[in-house]
Amino acid sequence: VGTKLANRAPNKKHPYGHGRIEYLAGVLIAMLVLVAGATSMKESIEKIIKPTEATYSIASLIIIVTAIFAKLLMGRYVKRVGQQINASTLVASGSDALFDAILSMGTLAAALISLIGHISLEGWFGAVISIFILKAGYEMLMDTLNSIIGLRADKELSDALKEKVGQYPGVRGVYDLTLHNYGPTQIIGSVHIEVPDEMCARDIHKLTRPISA
Repeated sequence: VGTKLANRAPNKKHPYGHGRIEYLAGVLIAMLVLVAGATSMKESIEKIIKPTEATYSIASLIIIVTAIFAKLLMGRYVKRVGQQINASTLVASGSDALFDAILSMGTLAAALISLIGHISLEGWFGAVISIFILKAGYEMLMDTLNSIIGLRADKELSDALKEKVGQYPGVRGVYDLTLHNYGPTQIIGSVHIEVPDEMCARDIHKLTRPISA
């Protein structure tokens, strides 16, 4: 939904498009990951304090294994598509599915140990995995918030733009490049250029039109 809304065309009220909805959706997904990690940690601590012998049937183990494969495939696919189209929401959603798969792996490992060795390690497995999920959720949240607040322009992109502008005949210098991020695929900027002092306004206009385009 976030990606769909972010791809809406610019309108009179939002002339720069709706790309930043991607970041808002990314914050929501990061918060969900943090809540999942916190909930898992709480339940794991309870199981460590008051361990109970779990009972697993063949059917439940098959369901866990099926869930692991499904979440791994979905997570990898969604994350790959998100990286291809530069959609932070899809990348976060794919990461969330992969974390679910890791949680399910921990559950499966604990179940097998419980069945074979009659040792309850669910709480400890869950606590360790929860730490990784909380860390990943925090990093996802910080990355998205930094994009909303505004990050310094990427040096490679800045250098490439300055070099490109500097190649136009009549441009003697390129300074004060400013870039504003309006979503993962929408960047608007401005730059100052130095031109010969004898160049008239008409010639400057002819020069700047193709640069702007």
